Amino acid sequence: METTETILETMPELGEVISGEAENVSSVFAKLWEHFSKILPSLGSAVLVFIIGILLSKFFLKFLKKTFAKSKLDKTAAGFLHSLTRVVLYILVAVIVLSVLHVPMTSIITVIGTVGLTVGLALQDSLSNVAGGFLILFSKPLKVGDFVEYAGITGTVETIGILQTKLKKADGTAVYIPNNQISSAVIQNYSDDPKRRLDINFGISYDSDTEFAKKLISDILDKHSLVSHEQAYIVRIGELADNAVVIHVRVWTTHTGYWDLYYDLHEQVKKAFDENQIAIPYPQRDIHIIHS
Repeated sequence: METTETILETMPELGEVISGEAENVSSVFAKLWEHFSKILPSLGSAVLVFIIGILLSKFFLKFLKKTFAKSKLDKTAAGFLHSLTRVVLYILVAVIVLSVLHVPMTSIITVIGTVGLTVGLALQDSLSNVAGGFLILFSKPLKVGDFVEYAGITGTVETIGILQTKLKKADGTAVYIPNNQISSAVIQNYSDDPKRRLDINFGISYDSDTEFAKKLISDILDKHSLVSHEQAYIVRIGELADNAVVIHVRVWTTHTGYWDLYYDLHEQVKKAFDENQIAIPYPQRDIHIIHS
């Protein structure tokens, strides 16, 4: 009985405590809602500014790309400037959005400086790639459309971005190379000069007429449309190998016609040799059996 009476006596006090806590929670939510109501217009404006800023940036980038395409600006410089402009525009949009949210400009600058320093320390390789991109842009060891070789990889330069350069190999696969590696590496650029020399060797039998074989090759070179006659070609015996007399052919062509001429000469010389009984040797071994 005493316990029941004690509980009944404390019920009003417990109710007052619960009521007080409920009022406190309600007050906290009221303050939060009041604060949110104040920043809601700014938040809505910030979202609107962000969407408009991104759309305008994309529109400007498309306009810039079309302008570069119509101008005489080098494709390499155009691609690099397009990538750099995109990054700058997005940073500008972010700064404007923070300003709309009433973030003090001094705080924005401080944050940008701090983040820039932190990112700079963390991404030293990326920054060196950016510097490498500028070196490529101004020194021009290669440009978009060039056929180059780097570290045993050959391909056509498709894009030169802020951080990396994209090569397209002959089999269609893409290779992405950091700009800092390209700017400090040995690059073999096959397109730097519009002319390119094709070197091919043909081996014939020691029993075949070498002068006649040389004439057959020369006749093919004289008639081929991809052979450049501004510089004299060379058809000479260059090696007396174990199994063949090796004829060296050195002929100039354009870098765009290089591979067509390469395959044409192999096919046409083989056909001419077959039609004129010029033997193309292959390794042979004589085996002598001694009976004891």
